Amino acid sequence: MVKGARVIILDNGKLLLIHRFKKGKEYWVLPGGAIEGRETPEQTAIREIKEETNLDIELKELLWEIQEEYNSNYGYYFLAKSFKGEQRFGGPETEKQSEDNKYSLEWVSLEKLKEILFYPKEIKEKILKKW
Repeated sequence: MVKGARVIILDNGKLLLIHRFKKGKEYWVLPGGAIEGRETPEQTAIREIKEETNLDIELKELLWEIQEEYNSNYGYYFLAKSFKGEQRFGGPETEKQSEDNKYSLEWVSLEKLKEILFYPKEIKEKILKKW
């Protein structure tokens, strides 16, 4: 089981997501990733957001801890209090980009979140209930 941390970054009613196209499937996820070494979930969240989005964030709170249904990983889900920097996609995923495996950062309205395929589904439901 992999443990990871992801972050909800909201701005004017929009959520920053990673739009994925993988092996013919299109879906969306929150930015974040696996806990490394002796990192805390909070340290992982801050590091992963910097790697994937180039944004510096301040965490507000841990919202949820869940066993993710779709991949059996354990996830810590944080809410960002603030963010700054010039947004651009980065990290190890940039090297994995190919015709069959694409990543992009996009701001998605909470209204559109209702319609898209988002993983994990449990978090989508929690986000929609909270906001």
